[in-house]
Amino acid sequence: MQNQSRKIPTHASVCVAALGALLASSALAQPVADKTQTTGGSESIASLPDLNTTSAGEPLHYLSTPEPVVSSDVLTVPPGGVSRWMIHPVPAYLYVLQGDLTLEFVDGKRQTFHTGQAFLQSQTKWHRGRNEGQIPLRFLAVFLGSKGTPVILHPPAGALVAEQPVSSR
Repeated sequence: MQNQSRKIPTHASVCVAALGALLASSALAQPVADKTQTTGGSESIASLPDLNTTSAGEPLHYLSTPEPVVSSDVLTVPPGGVSRWMIHPVPAYLYVLQGDLTLEFVDGKRQTFHTGQAFLQSQTKWHRGRNEGQIPLRFLAVFLGSKGTPVILHPPAGALVAEQPVSSR
């Protein structure tokens, strides 16, 4: 039975576009204005580029599972907010709805994604998200997982966290 406590995003068309771009499966994506299509109805489709590598350059790999699950969340991070360190054991497609999402990797490298950009999140390289902007950051995260498999793993307290310079937590 489906989890009834999850709220369905009000941006249903964004969810459909995000999942379609992931399933169609090039590097980081931005909306492609010249691919806007009309459908004969009142809606239009602004296609996003296909993706086959993550933000860390890893190739996209789908899980082989008898119980696939697609889950999604809309996350909001206040100005100055920073997430915990994480990796993802399943493919994750992110679409920035508002603001700027800065990914910080454990080696100190950073990548920033702006409103309207989409990308595949790194699966095996430790990273965290930061909102270094002046407005709340909102993004859609779509996970292609398996029943019983977590979509985010955090490190235990200790080495990874203790070794990192901390600007804010």
